[in-house]
Amino acid sequence: MQYFTGSKEHNVELRGRARQRGLKINEYGVFRVDGETQDYIAGRAEEDVYQALALPTIPPELREARQEFHWADAGQLPDLVELAQIRGDLHMHTTATDGLATLEEMVDAARRRGLGYVAITDHSRRVTMAHGLDPERLLQQWAEIDALNARLGRAFHVLKGIELDILENGVLDLPDDVLAQADWVVASIHYGQRQPRAKITQRLIGALANPHVSAIAHPTGRLLNRRAAYDVDMDAVLAAAARYGKMMELNAHPARLDLNDMHCMAARQRGVPIVINTDAHDTDGLDVMRFGVLQARRGGLAAADVANTRSWPELKKLLDRGGAFS
Repeated sequence: MQYFTGSKEHNVELRGRARQRGLKINEYGVFRVDGETQDYIAGRAEEDVYQALALPTIPPELREARQEFHWADAGQLPDLVELAQIRGDLHMHTTATDGLATLEEMVDAARRRGLGYVAITDHSRRVTMAHGLDPERLLQQWAEIDALNARLGRAFHVLKGIELDILENGVLDLPDDVLAQADWVVASIHYGQRQPRAKITQRLIGALANPHVSAIAHPTGRLLNRRAAYDVDMDAVLAAAARYGKMMELNAHPARLDLNDMHCMAARQRGVPIVINTDAHDTDGLDVMRFGVLQARRGGLAAADVANTRSWPELKKLLDRGGAFS
């Protein structure tokens, strides 16, 4: 199992470490080599292979010869995030725009899945094909959310949110006086994705600088096997997220998985919180959360690196102090 799942680069490093100990690893196990003699010493389980080399068991998602051996040698191998640790979902749509379920139906579905809170983030007005919300309709929806929260009490919390378009000229799609009333704002690019790298990067950084924006949604815009990521300086964007105390979304939809694993790892290194969201457009869409968790694991993320492993009161404290992990 360990040998054939690789990756090749990880196994090259592993075999090199084995040679330094007078050992040999192949598909049949770990052997001690003494001249012409080879004695089998480990291999009945993956854990035995690593133990024979005085290493902790490295999770399959991390076997890429990136950081995992450095972490293992330093005793800092992350305890990777698990699906059961996700407490809330902060990106979803309703029939108010292009969703297929009502506000109440989405909330009920989230409660049945054991979540403690959600953010309703229908599209803003620029996304006309999805009947995006203008300020009047958005404030009406938020009034409905206030009323729903009053009925739910402490059992569950619904955040007043919006998926806010970053327009082609960098201006945000709704005014600040409206955004100031939101609990959660995810900013995203839907139009002008073929603009030059500098312009795309400037648009994202400008959104992060806005005090009312909480996170960037599907930050590179990719659709797997359908649309490449737009050209963006992600290092600069992550630096801005760290500077402004903002979060980055890992969109769990299997057509997106955006951020990718390397960007997740880079965010972790900068202390930028990741929020794993489903971007659900119907109740079944809430079930794709598991794909986002798997992607986060490939990026080396522990529960502490993922903002929505926190309860709503804990997440609110994080948002109130600017979003950055201390």
